[in-house]
Amino acid sequence: MSSVDITWGRGDEVLGNPSWNEFASTAGSIFQDSGFLLPWWRDTAMKNPSSEFLAATFMDGGEVIGFCAFELKDDALFFAGGQDVVDYMGPAVADGRETAVAEAVVRLVFDELQWERAHLAGLPAGETLTQALTEAVRSRAPKVAVEMYDQAPRILSAPEGYLGLLNSKRRGEVLRKRKRLVEEFGPVEVTTSTPDTWSSALEQLLDWKASAAPAMRDFVTEYGDLVRNMVKELAPKNAAHVVELRTQDHAVASAIVLTHRRTKYLYNMSYDISAVNASHNGLAPGVVLVSYLAEDTLAQGLVFDFLKGAQGYKVRLGGVPEDIVALSFMR
Repeated sequence: MSSVDITWGRGDEVLGNPSWNEFASTAGSIFQDSGFLLPWWRDTAMKNPSSEFLAATFMDGGEVIGFCAFELKDDALFFAGGQDVVDYMGPAVADGRETAVAEAVVRLVFDELQWERAHLAGLPAGETLTQALTEAVRSRAPKVAVEMYDQAPRILSAPEGYLGLLNSKRRGEVLRKRKRLVEEFGPVEVTTSTPDTWSSALEQLLDWKASAAPAMRDFVTEYGDLVRNMVKELAPKNAAHVVELRTQDHAVASAIVLTHRRTKYLYNMSYDISAVNASHNGLAPGVVLVSYLAEDTLAQGLVFDFLKGAQGYKVRLGGVPEDIVALSFMR
């Protein structure tokens, strides 16, 4: 019988406990930090008042070895975080305790929580925790479906430097795009927002995104406030910045970069479409900005995560896609 103790309750109450983020600082991803989860939950509760937010802490011998947050909606159980706005979901786990936490999660799910259908998404396929969760769920629900629904390109390291990571064709493409931008605008620089500048920089990014296409406009309408509140929560902890690619007098591209442990996440990106359309020089300011972000991140010895969506530009910039899976099963 498992020796792991489980404590669970309302998610917003559990996340308010400092011990949650103390553990998050050494485990999991940025999406399990309360600075992300609480804005997500407030947005979700406003749009879906019938939803419940539950959070559990797993302890062994008085030591926290993991935690996990859930959403219960209309008899369906999910890991906390909607797939439209959250990339990695599920438990945060201490190294080496994946099997114990996976078994405790499944014990909680099947023995304590009331649901009819479960869809537990946001799990990187190659991680030990995902494999342990899959095995633990299968022991209680043999017909569990393991479905790949997206991919998240990442660059784990670049011992020879970022440009050295790319093959000659892709390296040449990056350098040409950087050169064309300088020819069009003159010298450019990458700047990082401060507590005084992130808000205006974020509004510029959201405006660019909304003007890009009807689907992007709908995204900003639906989730713009969530993004604003998330950055507001994480910025004071130096965990969220708006990074801009600037000419002498204005920005031409910007990105929301989240930082957690040894990883920088490219959460969202946009660029000045009017500047691109006005040029005949084949400009790609968004790609140039992301290439500089990846280069700087890897030079610091950190991981660069492009997050969900294996678009061609992410792969051309060196990202190696990893499958993101969901576990779906019934009572």
